[in-house]
Amino acid sequence: MKKAGYIVILSLLLAVSPLCASRLGQGEVRALKWSPGVVLVVVTYQVTVEFQVGEQPQKQQLTYTETGSGFIYRPDGYIITNGHVVADANLKDAQAMNALETRLKHEILDEKLLPAFERHLGRPLTGADRNAIVRGIRISCTTPQLRVFLSNNAQYNANIMEYSDPITQGGKDVAVLKIDANNLPTVELGNSDEVRVQEPVTVIGYPGAASPLQMDLLSNSSIFVPTVTNGHISALKVDNKGTPVIQSDAAITHGNSGGPAFNEKGQVIGIATFGPGVAGFNFFVPINTALEFVRAAGAAPFSGAFNPGWAEALTDYDSGRCETAKNEFQDLLRILPNQPDVTRLLAAATSCSKEEGKLERHLEDASFPLYGAGALAALVVAGIVLVRRTRRAVRPRSASAAASTRVGPAPKVPCSPFVAPSGESQNVSYGNLQITSGPLAGKLFKIPKEGLRIGRDPEQCTVVLNEDTVSKSHAWIVPVDNRVVVIDGNSSNGTYINSVNSPRVSKAGLRNGDRIYMGKQGSTVLTYFN
Repeated sequence: MKKAGYIVILSLLLAVSPLCASRLGQGEVRALKWSPGVVLVVVTYQVTVEFQVGEQPQKQQLTYTETGSGFIYRPDGYIITNGHVVADANLKDAQAMNALETRLKHEILDEKLLPAFERHLGRPLTGADRNAIVRGIRISCTTPQLRVFLSNNAQYNANIMEYSDPITQGGKDVAVLKIDANNLPTVELGNSDEVRVQEPVTVIGYPGAASPLQMDLLSNSSIFVPTVTNGHISALKVDNKGTPVIQSDAAITHGNSGGPAFNEKGQVIGIATFGPGVAGFNFFVPINTALEFVRAAGAAPFSGAFNPGWAEALTDYDSGRCETAKNEFQDLLRILPNQPDVTRLLAAATSCSKEEGKLERHLEDASFPLYGAGALAALVVAGIVLVRRTRRAVRPRSASAAASTRVGPAPKVPCSPFVAPSGESQNVSYGNLQITSGPLAGKLFKIPKEGLRIGRDPEQCTVVLNEDTVSKSHAWIVPVDNRVVVIDGNSSNGTYINSVNSPRVSKAGLRNGDRIYMGKQGSTVLTYFN
């Protein structure tokens, strides 16, 4: 029977552990969350060059392509990038077109025509030769096409809403673009005034050095796979005009320009802009500088439906709730068709779901509190049975010794999502929950390691809300794996993060400042502070 008891415990642990096992690395989850909002920006145009070699007129057509990165900050298609990335497309008047043709003329002369004439003549060009060539050359170009490519390879023509010249030309090197699209993934904009030296930073973009356009060894499909690099803030400096710039050792190259630099909270604090060509010394435009142009465009940042759904799907898949995650990934593909990361994880979740046993599937479909409590109760019973049988097997030497024997505490499930990590200090802070709207507005609750249960029932809940739209045990705010999550308790009216128009959550990680809505029509709103 003792052996049977161990089997019961082992079976319960095996049943619960697949739902708790992490399927994604921590850094991988962060990159997956942020990457869909990063875009590839491309400017292309055709250049016709007419010149004469000896008595023979010559004509060549050249294709110019400039690439960079950008990031979506509104789901209706507003994008931030560098001014120098889209400079060739900033042709709002004849003067700008003439300036482009003049620049191209010098580039083509120095890089193509003059060397070709020297090879033709077999000698270095004289001053007279050069003057004759310059007078005889004629250059014209088509109107540049500005396009934005999303992570799912969908492309859109873009318009420049706001523009600043590159830093080398005295500008702030920021541009705001607009594409005709909706329900797009976005990034969150932070506050660059809060940046500190040696803070970690993650840069996502489309560097030319890792593009098939420059590397024949890479497939064309790799064009739309962003590159993720990490580093730290090296210094906070100002340019020669007194404008702030952020220095970092994060690796960036040509093509990263215009791409976002994220802090640890997942907020964009800078825009990759330039570097001296020496590894480890790169610079970023602070996001607060870019916000000047965002305000001028009259398009304040906000997030859409994709982001909370994507975060929830990643959390569910990572924690082993494969059937739930599969359905969420399918919903996301209806918002952003053919997104490669969503498609890949949908296939993985589908495979994982097929491998799940009946017990695992039942536990996944049930609410977290139900199966967590059920598993713990079963372990308590199994522990009591084992201890009692052990006491029977060992004959006490005296009545007093037998009387001193006590049943020990029930064993804990090591990976249960409701059990704090072992060895944790009782004084660890998990943040606070403030009721910012509703019957208890203004009240502040400290989050203990066992979490806060929220609902109408005072026997079950720590935070009691006497509101009809709140269920008896509506939600649970609880620390899980070094973060705080909100778990819906199968409530009637649902739990929502940051907006009642976002998808209903079953379990979602919380970030500092997140607002938790108790039902779509309810008046109670709670804010999490870490």
